[in-house]
Amino acid sequence: MRSRVRCIAACGLLALLVLVILRGGYGDPPRARAAIPARRDSRVSPAAVEPADTNADRTRPAEAQEKGEAPAARSGPESTRKPPIPIAWRKHLEAAKNEAAQHAKCVLIYFRTDWAGPCRLMGGGTFTVPVVAQYINRHFVPVKVDDSDGRSRTTKAYKIRVYPSVLFLDPGGKPLHLTLGPREPEPFYHLLKQVEALPRLMDRQHSHPESLEANFALGFALAKLHHLNRAAPFLEKAAQLDPDNAEGRRSQARLLLAVVPLEDGRAKAALANLEVWLKAFPDAPEVPVAVWYQGTILYGDGRLAEAKQYFESLVKRFPKHPKAYEADKAIEHIEARLRAENRSPKADEKPEPPAKPAQDPPEPKG
Repeated sequence: MRSRVRCIAACGLLALLVLVILRGGYGDPPRARAAIPARRDSRVSPAAVEPADTNADRTRPAEAQEKGEAPAARSGPESTRKPPIPIAWRKHLEAAKNEAAQHAKCVLIYFRTDWAGPCRLMGGGTFTVPVVAQYINRHFVPVKVDDSDGRSRTTKAYKIRVYPSVLFLDPGGKPLHLTLGPREPEPFYHLLKQVEALPRLMDRQHSHPESLEANFALGFALAKLHHLNRAAPFLEKAAQLDPDNAEGRRSQARLLLAVVPLEDGRAKAALANLEVWLKAFPDAPEVPVAVWYQGTILYGDGRLAEAKQYFESLVKRFPKHPKAYEADKAIEHIEARLRAENRSPKADEKPEPPAKPAQDPPEPKG
């Protein structure tokens, strides 16, 4: 049981780091409360490998959304003004696969039930947002599988056990990506765009196996979807094709490769890889991201004091980098958690007699 919990925590840490490598210094910082996730879902995501702007202003609002056609929140005026756009759900999977093959589209399979409350967040929320529904209708062949009366043959074939789940198949009918649980409109919309682009990137790499950009783009896209082991061969190839880091791809690819062990729950190996990377690329623009990774991995492993040291080093060395904003929030979160842990009675301590009011322990110094 303990190993299973550690595996879940490692997968959570992986997702967050991937998101960081891939988003890194671009756009606005994510929401403050996401800077350090809860330990049981502290996913590390490669979202910041793109070269970071070390002069970026880290005081920008955390809630600023990136520009583009991202959907508005369900409670916003956009969702109240526009009527829902129905998704053209198909009923038969095999017919949907044939249609997808003919039009070079991916299949989107939505697994739901009436008795699973989270399904209402998708069916009555995310899927009703106009921009989400429009994007699905234009770029996917959607299929709805209703398991309210029991697990269907399709559900058993793909071993789906969580509701809601969304499984994407490539135009050839092979599984491409699986997402479990409900998703808010904006992150789900961006997920749709990432998955829709993946088959084209695969075809491009297959047609140009010696292309630096084709290999890096595919590896990068797979890493964004948290498939680090699948991304590794293409990132390795990209690193080989840029031996002197003239294009900046070698350092980016190597940074993503450094955290690949997290997908298998090997945090210690990832930390060792990051130390090697920092020695190999001491002046690379991704250094702040690597330091942020170290702090995030240590946090996910419960080593709060060590994690805090890395975040403080990041703020001191790179005060204007977007990761410094997240490091600030991480430090606040860690300090609050340490204070809470210091207030909690130890397991071997006897509680105070009822007649005497309990007193909090003194606040830790610093």
